Amino acid sequence: MQSLYKFLFLLSSVSLFAAETAVPIDLMLSLLPENPIVVEAGAQFGEDTYKMSLLWPKGTLYAFEPSPTSYESLTEIAKSRTNVFSFPLALSSSEGKMPFYLSGGASSLLTPQDGFNQQYFHVDLDHPIFVDVVTLDSWLDEHKIAKVDFLWLDMEGNELNALQGAEKHLSDVTLIYTEVNIQRFWNGCACYEELKNWLERHDFKEIWSEIVPHWQGNALFLNTKIADKNSMLYPAKSI
Repeated sequence: MQSLYKFLFLLSSVSLFAAETAVPIDLMLSLLPENPIVVEAGAQFGEDTYKMSLLWPKGTLYAFEPSPTSYESLTEIAKSRTNVFSFPLALSSSEGKMPFYLSGGASSLLTPQDGFNQQYFHVDLDHPIFVDVVTLDSWLDEHKIAKVDFLWLDMEGNELNALQGAEKHLSDVTLIYTEVNIQRFWNGCACYEELKNWLERHDFKEIWSEIVPHWQGNALFLNTKIADKNSMLYPAKSI
């Protein structure tokens, strides 16, 4: 059972650009300007940050990663790319110092369910580190950033909390690429349908997804009001 957990988790956690044929890169390029403002939450070691900086050389990427071990690598990416700016912060629906549970590339503000933790994560639940947490709304206001074109969320279950902390600016976001969970692997995690329904209530339509059944995956959501205003076509969803 443990090997199955590992196989499914790795399969569903592939880097955004690890297999371009399985990722809607052309679709994202067609729906975003050549100079998008991108916020990446859960940037980890910066692999996708770097590749997005090449994909949109005229764009600006703000990459957030609270894990101190991952952040060290992310800062090196930021130093090498003039359009990347890194921040040792987590995004959520509230602010302050909060416990953060380290588990390599699957670290989270949320505690994993006991069975999932025993089978895969092996997180020391009694000794989390504490990290700085902000809402995206307050951070954007503080830095006088008027809008974001693209949100990229890989936050191990905390994606909906981050979105709820961005409601003030959400109407200006064109695309959201987010990890989704079919099971409630973390305590307080929003499952796929909950996240999808919340985004639909905020005028976002799912236009692409790739999901491992009963496990995890990723989905792309388009702001329908921006699409209507700019006469964008709604691409067909594919799984």
